[in-house]
Amino acid sequence: MSIGSELKKARESKKITLDAVSKRTKIPSKYLEAIEEGHFELFPSHTYAKGFIRAYAKVVGLDPTVLTRQFNAEVQPVEMRLEPKNAEAELEKNLGWRPTLDRPPVFKKMEEEPPLDLEMVQESTRHDSSVMRQRSFALRRGKWAEWAAKAGISFLALALVGTAAYYGIRGLSRIKWSEPKPQAQPEVAEAPAYQPVSVADKYQHLILKGLDKSWVQVTMDNAQSTSEVDLDQGETKTYKALKSFKVKVGNAGGVQIQFNGQALGILGATGQVVEIELPPGSDDGTETVQDANGNS
Repeated sequence: MSIGSELKKARESKKITLDAVSKRTKIPSKYLEAIEEGHFELFPSHTYAKGFIRAYAKVVGLDPTVLTRQFNAEVQPVEMRLEPKNAEAELEKNLGWRPTLDRPPVFKKMEEEPPLDLEMVQESTRHDSSVMRQRSFALRRGKWAEWAAKAGISFLALALVGTAAYYGIRGLSRIKWSEPKPQAQPEVAEAPAYQPVSVADKYQHLILKGLDKSWVQVTMDNAQSTSEVDLDQGETKTYKALKSFKVKVGNAGGVQIQFNGQALGILGATGQVVEIELPPGSDDGTETVQDANGNS
């Protein structure tokens, strides 16, 4: 496969246009087309042709060295209508593109050096060694000064910390520490189940407190007034009458009774129905206790 065919196939496989290659290499499209078609006679010299081939190969991902060797093997130099020097100068002027490949090296003839003066060499050597010793001593002196400064700063910091710690401990030792006196806890008296009522008037006073949910019926002054309530747990009811009360409790174990400031407590067991007259003997002085089925 020819060089141009190889380059074209690689370009088309990567889907790169000639214009894109021209923009990246700064080579006019007519020279890229000449490379792909194998018209190397359009180039002013083999140097330019190989330089363009190498630039083209790098863009499409081929090895420039291999293509350059193939070019040298396949293409033989021919005479140009223009002198190569003038054609290359024209390309460099118009395109600003100068190939740097395959140019023969230029060797510059070295001038003969005068013989060495041994005395001058020895003198310069002695001078250089003295300068080096002076520089070495200056460096060591600078390092010593730096170490001395760091040591002084560290010592001063330790001294300050030690002084502060000494006076701090001394000040703390002079303080007379005393244990704090225990504060007296205020005495909290237990609140009674209900507040007693000081009887100082003409009325009779009755207080009912619910320990459990219970139905209660209170009749005052021989049925002049009657009250029926469902007493809940923690609920308190207060009554007053001129002469007497008649109390009927559906759950005797769920109600506490206080009459005229005197606690009568619980009248019976849970679920018992109790009926009582207060004050006792105001009617017939009897107390009736029934069970949950209503039996006396």
